[in-house]
Amino acid sequence: MIKLELRNPLFKNLERSSDEYYGDRESCATIHGTFGKTIILLLVTVAAAIAAIAFMYNGLSEENLGTFVGALIAAVIVALVAGLIATFSVRLCPVFSFIYAIAEGFLLGVISLICDLAYPGVALVAVILTFVVTFVMGILYFTGIIKVGHKFKAFILTSFIAIILGSIILAILAALNVPGMRDILYNPSNPIGWIIDIFVAIIAALSLCLDFDYAARLADTEADKKYEWKAAFCLTTSIIYLYLRILELVCRVAAATKK
Repeated sequence: MIKLELRNPLFKNLERSSDEYYGDRESCATIHGTFGKTIILLLVTVAAAIAAIAFMYNGLSEENLGTFVGALIAAVIVALVAGLIATFSVRLCPVFSFIYAIAEGFLLGVISLICDLAYPGVALVAVILTFVVTFVMGILYFTGIIKVGHKFKAFILTSFIAIILGSIILAILAALNVPGMRDILYNPSNPIGWIIDIFVAIIAALSLCLDFDYAARLADTEADKKYEWKAAFCLTTSIIYLYLRILELVCRVAAATKK
């Protein structure tokens, strides 16, 4: 049976659910197994980010700048392809989850360093806030304060569609020099920009509950253990997306304060 579920900002939704039950509990997915694999993927991502930052500090020069830019472009392509494969292939998900984590970590390292050079300390603040928010959302979900039902999923899906369409429209209007559009994007004091960034960050945080719910349902239905990697991959991408949204928000705060 195929079910369409929203799990993260990339709409990695199409999953083949398992209706089969297994007598051997060791072969079944568990929440602890999913979280353990998520931690592994996050550690790989952080390691790749640190390696990228170290290279930019110590090895980047005019001579290898072109190579570095090429590596950035390659990382974007690799992350996209690996993410798609990990999304739609349960069998290949473990391998391509690691490939995605390495490529995405490289990109996150570059983005984080650029932001930190502009506003010192923002990357560390964003990392701390990301894990705090993730922990809080986990508590809210597993204590039953936040319940993931059809209305909740519809709200998150609608919100992400609105965010994507709104971002495209705003970018086009800014490119066409429509008055006020660039101010929303680049002026840290613009109230509309603040509202947009806060709303997107809140939706990113709430979307974590979809991934928690997916992991919990896998455990409840005693799905095959291989699905833990799919759940871990979805949760990892959601956490990465949340980090980027929080980093953007922290940079806006730093820029407004700097002014």
